[in-house]
Order: sequence, then C-alpha cells, then structure tokens
Amino acid sequence: MRLTSSSSTAAPLVTRSAPPTSQELTVMMPFGRYSVQAQVGIGGMGTVYRGTQLSLGRPVAIKVLRVSDGYDFAFEDRFRREARAMATLNHPNIVAIYDYGHIGTEFLFFVMEYVDGTDLGDIMRTGRMTRELALQLLPQICAGLEYAHSKGIVHRDIKPANIMLTRQGEVKITDFGLAKDVMRAPSMVTETHMVMGTPEYAAPEQFNAHRHVDHRADIYALGVLMYQMLTGALPRGSWQPPSSLLPGLDPRLDAVVIRALMTDPGHRFQNVGDMRRAIEAAMVPAAQAPSRPMPVAQPSAGRILLLEDDLMVRDLMRRALEKAGYEVVETGDGKDTLRLYQEAMHQGQPYDLAILDLTIPDGMCGRETMLYLRRMDPQILAIVSSGYRDDPVMKDCGAYGFAAALPKPYQVEGLLQIVNGVLAVGRRRTL
Repeated sequence: MRLTSSSSTAAPLVTRSAPPTSQELTVMMPFGRYSVQAQVGIGGMGTVYRGTQLSLGRPVAIKVLRVSDGYDFAFEDRFRREARAMATLNHPNIVAIYDYGHIGTEFLFFVMEYVDGTDLGDIMRTGRMTRELALQLLPQICAGLEYAHSKGIVHRDIKPANIMLTRQGEVKITDFGLAKDVMRAPSMVTETHMVMGTPEYAAPEQFNAHRHVDHRADIYALGVLMYQMLTGALPRGSWQPPSSLLPGLDPRLDAVVIRALMTDPGHRFQNVGDMRRAIEAAMVPAAQAPSRPMPVAQPSAGRILLLEDDLMVRDLMRRALEKAGYEVVETGDGKDTLRLYQEAMHQGQPYDLAILDLTIPDGMCGRETMLYLRRMDPQILAIVSSGYRDDPVMKDCGAYGFAAALPKPYQVEGLLQIVNGVLAVGRRRTL
C-alpha cells in the first residue's frame, strides 16, 4: 500500500545507524596508532572492539561511544570521567587505561587493557560458578575496590558484567563509566536526579536524591554480588542466608553478607578492607582460625525469647544461640512476644532471657514491649538490641529495665558474650 500525502504530517522515523565496523574504526582512529580486529561487545555504555596498539604491538580493547547516544544523560561527561578515573588507578585487579579522546565530532573513545577471558555474568549464566571459585574471586574483587576507594574513586555500578576474569583466574574490575571522585564531587545523583547504577545492585540510598551516597554503596553492591556468586540468586524479598541454601557453607559467610546488605550505610562494613578480611577469615577452617575461643553456654543454658523483625538477622541469632546450647523461641512482633511470655509463665516454664529489637516499624517495638513485660514479670531479664546506638534506650538501657544493650551489627562471639554475661548475673541474683 502506498502512503498518501496526508502521511507527511507524521513524525519521521529515525533510524539509528550501526556502530562502525572494525575496518572503519581503524581508519577513523587518530594518527594511525591502532589497528582494530573485531567487535567484541556492545551495550548501553558503548561498543567494545579488540585491537592492537601498533607502536608497542600489544593487544588492547577500544571502547567507542557515539556522543548523540547519551545526550539526555550527559554521557559525554561520564565517558570522560571513566577515562580520567581509570587513568588514576594502577592495580592488578583493575583494568588499566592507556588512551582516550575524540574521533571527529561524532564519537568518543578510550583504549584500555585487553582482558583475555570473560565476565562473571557469563560464568554464572553457563553454570560454571562454584562455591570454591566464588571464594577465590571475592578477595580479589575486594582488593580492587579497596584500592579504588583509597584513591577517592567510587565505582557505583558493581555487577557481574563489570567483573572480568582472565584465563589465569585474575579478576579485573572494568567499566568505571559511573565512577565518581568523591573527594571532588560528593553527590552521586545526577543533576536531573537520575539514579546511578544497576537497580538490582544499587544500595537503598542511591534511590534517594536527598541522601549522601559514598563508597559504602559499592559495599552494598558487593554484598549482592557475593550472595549471587554463592547461591546463584539475587537477595530479593525475604531472602535466606547463603548457608540455608548451600548445606556445608560456613555460616560465618552469612554474617558477611548480612552486614554488607544492611539498609543503613552506618551498619555495613565501613570499608572494603574489613569486608575482605571477614571473607578471608571465614575461609579458614574454624578449628584453625586464629581467634579467641568462642564462649559456649553450659548444657543448662536456658530458654530465650527473641523479638527481631529482620528475618535474616533473626535467623543468624537463633542459629548462633542454638549452637551454643540455648533453646530459642522467635517472634517478629511485640504482641506475639507478650503472648508467648505470658503463656510460658502460666505453664511454669518461664523464659530465662528476652532479647528485644528496639525498632519494629510494622509492629509493637521493643521499648513498648518491655513496659508490658515488666508489669507481667518485674524480675524479667532482658537485653535491648538496635543499630541506633545513640537512642536513649541504648545509651541508658538500665533506666528502661534492660540488663544490657546489644548494638548492631555484631559478631557471633560478641552476641554470646553479652548473653552469657547477663544470664550469669541473673543467676547470681536468684541465689
């Protein structure tokens, strides 16, 4: 069917031209410094080619971006920022950059180290990621990010596609296109309030244009990546700790993931070095771990009523306490806690200790629960738990009837030390 003249009022169809071929790019590159052999990848941040730097005869990767592709989102500025950010970084676990510039007025380019290998996304898609490989690679990823952060550079888009792996098993972090020099520009949201990063790996604060975002956003993304590498899934909804899905996995790795994925940046690892050391410590068999003996409760340790609304934290606490010999009953709301405590008293089997989460957004909080519990049992022994260390209840827990305060995040050893200490004092009072 032929179009009539009335169709002339319709908007013209804009056809996006294909990226230049390898032969075309060889001619377009300035000063004849590079020979381009093949296109090896294409995505939202540009097209990547395999080439050769003729003066040195070394293989290189050449990334090309059409300037007009990203005019709405300042792609040109971000492209230059990637080049400058990467140029300051010299680390074996970060892809090195050699050159960058314009190709006429239409294209931008930069030349970087060619990685003969693949990315983590491909490894996971093809089922080649194993527990052993994940634990071999994670410290390398941490080391690269730790170095970048030490130079004031935050990556902002840590995800499987941006973690390359050479044939020799060496990690190379790439694609710093969203990187931000936090020493010069502390804001990590664009002027149009566009969130930077891939949603599945972005930290909660990256979705809030009014919140300060720093290197701890990379730590959150690394926590997501770690969970995915170990389990093959993303930590969505009420996700289970990795060891619940992988029998035999050291539960100490659960604590690493949970801490990295804390909603509040202040509750996460405060630097990647600490996260790396925690991962490496969990890789050492428990019998050989160079640490103090973990406090172990006596067989007659007693019964604990645990109020905690965060399923992951609750599961971690329950397993640690049960492993130490305690009987644990869990609740996620203060009203259920009151009911269970009252039932236990009527049955003549009172709980020896209650651990109450201070903040329950969708239910009765620990402070209110404690008010009712003290009326029910003036001799109640309880610990308050919270990540808000400056809360009046945490700073002066005794004034609210608590025997001790348990700040989050915490290690298993610290949890057991406080629980054992409170119960020991409580028992002496009853003698």
